[in-house]
Amino acid sequence: MQLRQLALSVVLVLTVIVSVQAAFAAGSGGGGGGGLGEGQGGGRGSDLSRVYREGVQLLADGECKKAERKFRKITKAVSRNPEANYMRGMALQCQGKYKTAVRYLKKAIRYDDEMYAAYQQLGISYLALGEEKDAKGQLDRLETFKLGCDGDCSRELLEAHAKLVAAIAAQETEVSGSTGRDAHGLLFASVAEPQTAYLSAVRLINAQRFEQAIMSLRQLTVEIGPHPEVLNYLGYASRRLGRLTRAQVYYEQALMLDPMHRGANEYLGELWVELGRLDEARVRLTILDQACPFGCAEYEDLERLIGSRVVAAQ
Repeated sequence: MQLRQLALSVVLVLTVIVSVQAAFAAGSGGGGGGGLGEGQGGGRGSDLSRVYREGVQLLADGECKKAERKFRKITKAVSRNPEANYMRGMALQCQGKYKTAVRYLKKAIRYDDEMYAAYQQLGISYLALGEEKDAKGQLDRLETFKLGCDGDCSRELLEAHAKLVAAIAAQETEVSGSTGRDAHGLLFASVAEPQTAYLSAVRLINAQRFEQAIMSLRQLTVEIGPHPEVLNYLGYASRRLGRLTRAQVYYEQALMLDPMHRGANEYLGELWVELGRLDEARVRLTILDQACPFGCAEYEDLERLIGSRVVAAQ
């Protein structure tokens, strides 16, 4: 049993590196400029995106400990970002620190319960720890998702499920490392150019194709890390679909990176108005007043919405 777990550990370390190398090669487009610039309030979005990509490259190079330091910096700044927690878990897996990796993979799932690769990697960590029952528990959760999508499941879900099935089968039958290698993999999109992907997602939002926009933006976040523009639009699309709690989380993450971000302040204010929390909406209006000394559409739109709600309540 100990030899089998040791072999699995070696395979996992190698396959983390291989998976990240493949993902990085497929999706390492240039960033900066246009909609994915420094942010409307001069926040930390671009800096953290750079740190994230540095972490991905370090992980691809097998510098697991250095990569984990990069992702640690991001999780300290944006503690509820699922992608940063996921990548930190991957970097810990790469070092063979499976018990600690479990902690961050669980966080990734807590903050995004549709990050299917996190269930897969959590299951693999449990296998490395010899906790096969818990690994099968993650497989059960993926199978529940498959039943819920009624034959129209996303590629990410199908791949995560298939790879965890293969990993569990390899563990049970003591198959050699090649099957374990196939059981590993990152939920990376093939994003050739982040700026282009971002603009395509915005076009989907403008066309009110919110589900598709969310999928594109989530894939982009895995590629470039937490960025206030992307998080803001994730919040907007989620809110339009009635997912208000998730929208709030996205807006708050965007504002952690860029507290004066006009769009996120406006949209979070609109969410508070929708929930009848006008005092909190006015806080956003005050911040917009500071961010727009010469006036801006975001301030005017939120002020008008608050005013109309006050009149309606009288």
